Amino acid sequence: MFVERLKTEYGVNEPIFTSEILRTFNDYSRPRVFQLIKRAEHDGTLMRFDTGIYYIPTQTRYGKSVITVEQVVRKKYIENNGKVFGIYGGLNMQLNFLLTYQVPTALEVVTNNETMWVREIKLRGRSIILRKSRCQINKDNADAYTLLELFNGMDITTYKEDASVRREIVDFAKKKGIDVSQIIALASAFPSKATKNIMESGFINEIA
Repeated sequence: MFVERLKTEYGVNEPIFTSEILRTFNDYSRPRVFQLIKRAEHDGTLMRFDTGIYYIPTQTRYGKSVITVEQVVRKKYIENNGKVFGIYGGLNMQLNFLLTYQVPTALEVVTNNETMWVREIKLRGRSIILRKSRCQINKDNADAYTLLELFNGMDITTYKEDASVRREIVDFAKKKGIDVSQIIALASAFPSKATKNIMESGFINEIA
């Protein structure tokens, strides 16, 4: 009953936070919910991934399935149930746009769900760098926010001289339907360097 209800609500092999379990079983007392969690852990029908994070495993040929740090970070800091509240940042973002080939050791995100400008946490021994968003990120502006964040940290010489980087960025903008008005709407939240780099790079002309 307990795990089946969680399965219906959250599915299998997906992160489930303690706060979600408590909310799902708000008709139970808090001690009772934790008792049920412990029982399900003991039965192996609910697995603890890290402090306050669980999942319902499936059986594989190698044993019980395991979720990933990336899944947890995405749900908690980037997107959940169609609601967007963060983006990947730093080297993770640069890697996506071919600005670096260095595989980051830490996973970096920019998110509404952080109150400090920058903070590092550990999840299963993996470093996660959290950055507070400059303005509220949502489904409608996340892609434009990504581009402004990208140009804010970019050497525009690379954009001008590396055709593969330029093509990757322009293709992203066109695929996501980003126009100048979306960039202008967010520009005031970013340092002037971001807008300056966008204008001097010629990017605006390529998406116009």
